[in-house]
Amino acid sequence: MAEARRVETIAAIAREEWNSCFPHCLEDYDYCLAVERAVVPGFTFCYYTLTEGDTLLAAFPAFYTKYDLATTADGTIKKILTVLRAKLNLACIGSFATETCLIAFHPDATPDQKRAWFAGLLAFFKRDARAHRTGLLAFKDVSDANKTIAHEILAAHGFTCVAGMPTAVSPVTFKTIDDYIATLSANARKDIRRKIKKNPGIEITHTRDIEPYLDDIYSMYLETKSRSDLQFEELTRDYFRNVAQSRNGICSLYILNGKLIACNVMLEGHSRLLDKFFCMRELEGQEHNLYFISWIANLQYCLDKAYTTYQSGQAGYETKLRLGSQLENNWMYFHHRNALVNALLKLAAPLMAFDVPANSQTA
Repeated sequence: MAEARRVETIAAIAREEWNSCFPHCLEDYDYCLAVERAVVPGFTFCYYTLTEGDTLLAAFPAFYTKYDLATTADGTIKKILTVLRAKLNLACIGSFATETCLIAFHPDATPDQKRAWFAGLLAFFKRDARAHRTGLLAFKDVSDANKTIAHEILAAHGFTCVAGMPTAVSPVTFKTIDDYIATLSANARKDIRRKIKKNPGIEITHTRDIEPYLDDIYSMYLETKSRSDLQFEELTRDYFRNVAQSRNGICSLYILNGKLIACNVMLEGHSRLLDKFFCMRELEGQEHNLYFISWIANLQYCLDKAYTTYQSGQAGYETKLRLGSQLENNWMYFHHRNALVNALLKLAAPLMAFDVPANSQTA
């Protein structure tokens, strides 16, 4: 008989069982463990699993936190929520550190089994959130594939669906960087050639050992974070160390005249390069067009490794679309146990939904 449970660490789950439910996923067991051990302030991690004997049937990573409603809002509503300091206790399926919501099932599961197991874990999650006195429940960044399984069940449980931040993906179908540039618009071709031509001789090194540079990397991260409007969490030094040293981790260092001026923490494997975080010194970054230099460097890395996909993540969509990315939709689901609060959140949902660029893929 299947048993639902919550465990406080992924170390309580067999690595092989977890990864078998997440085939070809770069944000695998080792990545989740790296994030968990980074001990990000304000977040409590846990994992919901459905097992039968020693067999893992379904799994959700999750976190609990105080959620600032202004995080995903924009414009006037963001200013109002910021002034009100509107924060709620949140229990969320997914992770702030993954590109999409990691909802997984046993590789041999049928569609009917997936729906039944999802419904069972959802019911257990709701009971557990209630036991922990948490009113706001959410699913973060549900992909279109998982939406197909989850949407009707979540709707039946009173969850509201809004557009989340899409994921930017660039298929590597070209043979050389010149071939890639030729696929862009005339303006984009001219712009990127001009920017990468000004490269003053930056040395790019790929490594998993970032310990000698960790203080500089973290300083650049904080500097980059201060320029961002989307600030859900504050990562720790251990996040960068742990991810770079994880099984799929790789880090590119950008060094000019002996000084580290940018860093790109990524995951690689399964014919894919996944860009997790790019940070840079603002002055050097603007002067030397580091974002565009790193973009070309990552595409070249994909060519060198014969990877077929460069996944550049969330945010910065206008630039990424100009550079040939495709956008894959993600969806947010939420429900508050208090009927009045839930009704108010549903009314505000269109204002807090992410404004997906018009030329992204449709649902």
